Amino acid sequence: MSTTPPPPEPYQPPVARADASGPTPSGYPAPSAPAYVPPASAKERGSNKLGLIAFVVSLIAVVGGSIIAFIAGMQSAALAPYADAGQQVDPGALPPDVQQAAALFGILTVVAFAVYALFGLWGFVQGIVAAVKNRGRGWAIGAIVLSVLGGIVVGIALAAGAAVGVSV
Repeated sequence: MSTTPPPPEPYQPPVARADASGPTPSGYPAPSAPAYVPPASAKERGSNKLGLIAFVVSLIAVVGGSIIAFIAGMQSAALAPYADAGQQVDPGALPPDVQQAAALFGILTVVAFAVYALFGLWGFVQGIVAAVKNRGRGWAIGAIVLSVLGGIVVGIALAAGAAVGVSV
């Protein structure tokens, strides 16, 4: 003799009631929590602002530093006639206007690399934070690369300014 279980009862979804504190028509109490709770490990993706700001700051570092370095290079052209094949220039023998141009060249060069260093460091650190937190990761990686390689661009701008200044 074989025993087969009785067929399952058809599913009847509970009917919503105004008072959910009592049992539902099926006899079970009303659920108090949602059926699906997302896992705690799933992180919400933040906005891209952090990475975008890091990229803009790195771009300001490179562009601002390059413009100031180009102007500094142009000022160095006043020293070209006094440089003799790699020999040192005696500052006391220079006319006063050339001494001013040399001082301005030095100050602008320091300012150009200081602007690049401050804004580039800001963009670099903020880019790392944005990449780790996944808040604009593409912009953050661009900011990191721009901050690291921007010193080369600023140096080239200084040399280009010197070349343009001497040729004019």
